[in-house]
Amino acid sequence: MTQDQEKQAQDQKQAEQRLQDGFAAFSEGKTDKAIEAFNDAEVRFRLTGDFKKAGDCRALIAEAQGQDNEIEQAIRSYQRAIKFYKDADKPQREADCLLAMGHLERQLAHLERAQEDYLQAQHLYRLQKDVKGQGSVALALGHIELQRGNLEYATEHYRDAQQFYHAANDTINEADASRSLADIRRMTRQFAEAEQDYQRALEIYQTAKDFFGEVDSQVGLGQIYVDQERLDEAGDCFASALNTAQVVEYDLGQADANLGLAQVSLLQARADQALIGAQSALQIYNDQHNGLGNANASRVLGEISLRRGQGTYASSFMERALRTYKAVDYKLAQPETLAGLGVIQYYNGSLQRAQQTLNEARQQAHALKDVLAEGRSMLGLGDVHRQLGQIGQANSAYRDAREHVASIEGAAGAVTIVEAEVGVARLALLTGEIKEAEEHLDAATQARQRSFVAQQHITSITLMQGQVELICGEFTRSEATFQEGHKQSLAYQEPVLAARAIVGRAQAQLARGDLDAAQETFLAAGRQFQLLENTNGDGEAVLGIAQVNIGKEQWEEALENCQAALLRFHQSEDLVNEADAWLTQGLAHSAQDEVDAALEDFDKALRLYHQQRRPLGVADTRSARAGIYLERGDLERARDELGKAIAQVERVMHSLSKPEQWSTFLNQYAQLYAQAAITEVRLGNIEQARTLLQNFARVSGKRELERYLQGYESEIPTDSDTLSEEELRANKDLVKRLEQLRRGL
Repeated sequence: MTQDQEKQAQDQKQAEQRLQDGFAAFSEGKTDKAIEAFNDAEVRFRLTGDFKKAGDCRALIAEAQGQDNEIEQAIRSYQRAIKFYKDADKPQREADCLLAMGHLERQLAHLERAQEDYLQAQHLYRLQKDVKGQGSVALALGHIELQRGNLEYATEHYRDAQQFYHAANDTINEADASRSLADIRRMTRQFAEAEQDYQRALEIYQTAKDFFGEVDSQVGLGQIYVDQERLDEAGDCFASALNTAQVVEYDLGQADANLGLAQVSLLQARADQALIGAQSALQIYNDQHNGLGNANASRVLGEISLRRGQGTYASSFMERALRTYKAVDYKLAQPETLAGLGVIQYYNGSLQRAQQTLNEARQQAHALKDVLAEGRSMLGLGDVHRQLGQIGQANSAYRDAREHVASIEGAAGAVTIVEAEVGVARLALLTGEIKEAEEHLDAATQARQRSFVAQQHITSITLMQGQVELICGEFTRSEATFQEGHKQSLAYQEPVLAARAIVGRAQAQLARGDLDAAQETFLAAGRQFQLLENTNGDGEAVLGIAQVNIGKEQWEEALENCQAALLRFHQSEDLVNEADAWLTQGLAHSAQDEVDAALEDFDKALRLYHQQRRPLGVADTRSARAGIYLERGDLERARDELGKAIAQVERVMHSLSKPEQWSTFLNQYAQLYAQAAITEVRLGNIEQARTLLQNFARVSGKRELERYLQGYESEIPTDSDTLSEEELRANKDLVKRLEQLRRGL
């Protein structure tokens, strides 16, 4: 051998040795040393003219860089390897590098570049008649289309991949393609077909002892069972996957299984346990630099935090998830995430942002045919419109949500239907349609039976039933119903509904005149809402205390609490409760003879009540205004206000489903009828007064009327040094006529 040949042989030998050094370091997880050895070997192979081996070294460097999450460097290394393979005329290896490079580009959400790499690889594999390679490209192209939300194109690619792998007799990769196809079938709610695909893939993995594939298949099956609310089976699948993943040290498999178990726990109303599982999953995804997994875990943590009443945490998690989905250009999860974020923004009192987010969610969900996300966004929009006092728009949104998911088979749409029916019932109560509200609560109860998860939504139905009883005047029964709702909310770990149940109890106590108990209960509700950072809920509790203050004639305290409540309602854009706050503040001003301020408050309340089409609010406000006009001696104006108030009350009374409920309901308005009758008597309209009183007594009895009339009679001075003889005669005549009316009942 010549000296040059000897040197070349020596270089070749040293290159081979350095290559082996690299393999050894790589197998031990020492990527820095492996890269150093591969780099040294590459230089030596290149100097000897062995471009194939030089390309192999550079491709191994790229693989090591990818493991260290140095994605950009890995891509550049693959590009350099491709040049070596071209020089060595190795199109097969060139195609392999293009395929690997495409995976990295996809990881960076460079979908166009990834697709270009895959198509170049596909061309080379076809020239080489490499069927398995073509299958790998088809599978990768399917992943790209899935990420873009193009489910039909993704399905075509996955089917092509199945056929290529089958032709290559590559059962493991064929199982991978089947599992990917099953993912799409699950998303399109073809559960039976998806389950068959997962089961077939699972059998292949188990036969081949591919434990990683086995874990992924079990996780996929678990997700199907979650979607079908087969929660026990889902829990078994995720638990089995977790055990296997721990044995083989498959970190991402452990994360996926933990996240699945968290979803099951949340659906089973075990929010604390769900939190532990989702946090464990998030930690692993972060350690593995897995962006999509991080987003999935963050989204679930957002839902868990919302359930726990932690609005700030919920918003942070959901926004992080959305940013990541957008960063990796994963469109399929964005509608669901946007809908969740919109609901959280509504909870946090950011109604304008919530409306924008929910509208965006609705549009994206419609484009991707994500029926459940679209239904949830409609529900959220209904809540936003209701709080803004836009009753007609809220009604349309709730009904659209209900109709949108009605066609979904099985349990999936049941929760949306329950919440939509409860939403419509709430609006019906506001607008005084009591019978309609009860009908929608009945419909919610029926829909609740369709699903295990929907059954947990009994609390919202119970609380609405308590409101129906409160409006109907059944105060003791209402308090008991709210107490039952409180127990239900604790059982299902729903702290926000628990606080609302406490407010309902306090309202019932206030209505039956137990002021001390009502005050303590409102204070307890306020403490709960403050812990939950729920601004408008805290406002409701403060407003309740103001109403107790009025009952106790604590006028200054009432005004202070009204101002505090109004501040909270302004912050949360809660126009429904704001109307009640203006009315309450007006009553406090009126009691202190601050008439102009009271009338200004009543005007604000009345305008909102009319906009919201709330007849009982209108009735209460007109009755309060009439009291001021009576004090001023403006009897005609007072009579007009009282007549309009009675018309609103009777309209609501006739909406009750059972005539026997009329008596209890109307009994709440005995003072209104008595005041109207007294006004008619003072105007000389005895027959009109008698008709008013008899109409009331015929429905609700005369006891409450007699009490108010007697109280008014006793306050009329008939013996006073400050009044003229004429005034005293007029008062005595008025007392006589009122007494005759009372006795004629």
